[in-house]
Amino acid sequence: MSALAKVERWSWRQIGEPENPSAGPVHLLFADGSGILIDGRSDWSLEMTETTREDDAWRARFDYDVEGSRWSVRDASRESPFLPVLGRRLTSLEPIHNEVGEVTGLRLDFDGRLITLNTWQGEVTTGPVRR
Repeated sequence: MSALAKVERWSWRQIGEPENPSAGPVHLLFADGSGILIDGRSDWSLEMTETTREDDAWRARFDYDVEGSRWSVRDASRESPFLPVLGRRLTSLEPIHNEVGEVTGLRLDFDGRLITLNTWQGEVTTGPVRR
């Protein structure tokens, strides 16, 4: 896989409430145009979708609102934990399973630098995991 070029972070923006920058889907974009969308599912497990520069149809899943609240996307490349791995190659991706075998997290190795993404109550989180 080529070098990590950009990280997009999706957040559900409730009217009148602050955004939570450490929770929401993560889209890793690589220099070769490939990508990985990491999203929480309604059963609180984790879902990964491969993306390409040529096909952004997957973005439609975030194009709706509920009484004025809606998804927003931002460049999270310079945020924790992504900044230290920006420009590094993804060398391995290891799923983390819960006690019933569902994937609830990912351990990503970027040329020796590890980051972990977990789900908490159906959201991908980069903050501390609460148990």
